[in-house]
Amino acid sequence: MRLLVVSNGVVENVISAPEGFTVEGKTVAQHPSAQIGWLYDGGTFTPPPAPACTQTDVIAERETRLAAGFDYDFGDARGIHHIATTADDMKKWQEVTDSANALINLGQGTQTITIATQTGPVDVTAMEWQAILVAAAQFRQPIYQASFALMAMDPILDDFATHPIWDA
Repeated sequence: MRLLVVSNGVVENVISAPEGFTVEGKTVAQHPSAQIGWLYDGGTFTPPPAPACTQTDVIAERETRLAAGFDYDFGDARGIHHIATTADDMKKWQEVTDSANALINLGQGTQTITIATQTGPVDVTAMEWQAILVAAAQFRQPIYQASFALMAMDPILDDFATHPIWDA
């Protein structure tokens, strides 16, 4: 028989034992689906409350959203490209940014650089790369702002991951 060993109102063990089994100083009860950690009030088993959301949870959601990337429309035959923004991608962006800045400083802002997007390779001028950087900021900054607003809440909302604040 499936039995639950309860201490101080919390299921601490699930065992298989014969009916009538007892444990000194503990409550032994039967329930078909209660698990370790469930609460018991002497008559009813209930799942434990969900753990409170933490700033670490919000940061993880923010990082997931930041890594999703964004679509950039070149406004010409190159069309729309999905620009990757994982942490690794962002490190690689620095090399392109350094190259673009050097070209602009040399007065060669129309010189092209080939980049790899999730849509495929594409040639961009040094000045176009600057426009992509602006678009990236427009994509990323609202995500940071939403995460900061959520982390400032006490308590943090249970539905923080799906809250409309991310879409503002």
